[in-house]
Amino acid sequence: CPEIDIMEANNHAFQATLHRCDPAVNHHYSFCDRGGCEQTTRTKANAYGPGSDYNIDTTHPFDVETEFLKNDGMLSGMRTTLRQEGRVEVMEHSNCN
Repeated sequence: CPEIDIMEANNHAFQATLHRCDPAVNHHYSFCDRGGCEQTTRTKANAYGPGSDYNIDTTHPFDVETEFLKNDGMLSGMRTTLRQEGRVEVMEHSNCN
């Protein structure tokens, strides 16, 4: 996976994206998935945003953890976890093909 967007965010949305490519030939990728396999807080109601109505209130500090999952030594996915005062939002990338 030659491109990984670990954190694309503002105070209203958080997104992480894996981009898959065909195998490299002579250190060149002939095709990469431009759109990628994104996971975002925009698809989860009240997950992330400014104010106490949101699970992750972006007006206060929060922690971000990114895990790179592997299967037989190969990257198989990514998990992004947002944490704030006992509240958690998880974006799972294990279903990307």
